[in-house]
Amino acid sequence: MAYTRILSKGAGNKQFHLPAIICYTTLLVTCFLLSAPAISSNDQNEINEEIESEDSGPALSVNEPVYFAVGGSRDMKARFQFSFKYRIFDQDSWIVEKANWLSSTHFSYTQTSLWNLSQESAPFEDTSYKPSLFWDTYTHKEGAFPAYIRTGVEHESNGQSGDESRSLNTAYVWPFWVGEWHGRQLLLAPKAYAYLSKDDNNRNIEEYRGNVDLNLEYGTEDSWLLASMFRYGGGGRGSVQLDLSYPIRTKIFARTGGYIFAQLFNGYGESLITYDEHQDTQLRIGFAIVR
Repeated sequence: MAYTRILSKGAGNKQFHLPAIICYTTLLVTCFLLSAPAISSNDQNEINEEIESEDSGPALSVNEPVYFAVGGSRDMKARFQFSFKYRIFDQDSWIVEKANWLSSTHFSYTQTSLWNLSQESAPFEDTSYKPSLFWDTYTHKEGAFPAYIRTGVEHESNGQSGDESRSLNTAYVWPFWVGEWHGRQLLLAPKAYAYLSKDDNNRNIEEYRGNVDLNLEYGTEDSWLLASMFRYGGGGRGSVQLDLSYPIRTKIFARTGGYIFAQLFNGYGESLITYDEHQDTQLRIGFAIVR
């Protein structure tokens, strides 16, 4: 996937022109899905089984990618993340029998940290803590219908106080479309969210993050997988993150194993403390156990 960025040459205010990128990317994905041959019923059943296997399996399971990567531009920094989700109610419990919708109730937790290895004390620059409560709904539909939809509420903060404090609460809807193009799986998952509350120190965060994370994935489970995330706020501000991974050991279970991992980031808000600061292109290489 082509990666393009245009920086304005105004007086010290770098802008990331994402509207065209998002429009072109969305158009390209739409063309892929429309031009791709229809997925056979067997393939669709396998996709549905793979999606639901995470919910019918252990109560504690993987959520977002788990990785450790090192690199940067001016400073050498490590970025690492771990994440899990927990299905709160057992499928056979009496409460699920009375209220079946509770069977898909999950708690999740994701933590992402930036570690500056260039400075003498090697400080942790910032950490984002993201607990979330969500529900998954499986549609078993094809074509224009998403394979499943996640809805929930999420808190994000950096655990600081005073001028360093950053936090927000959001409600989100996250549909997932799964297709196939040239023998590889193509996933489109735009996460739309509304801000319920914000910290006084990041009242204008919507101008840098916007209200939609456009997530795209393309690849196969046994080979390369490219995951991308696009954000666009206002006034040309936004960010792009690309994650490329390749398996180097036998998969343990769904999405879990050992992977060579590379991450490219450009734009605003690589960490919550710098949500309104433009970051030069950051390239990091490392290892992932969940992708």
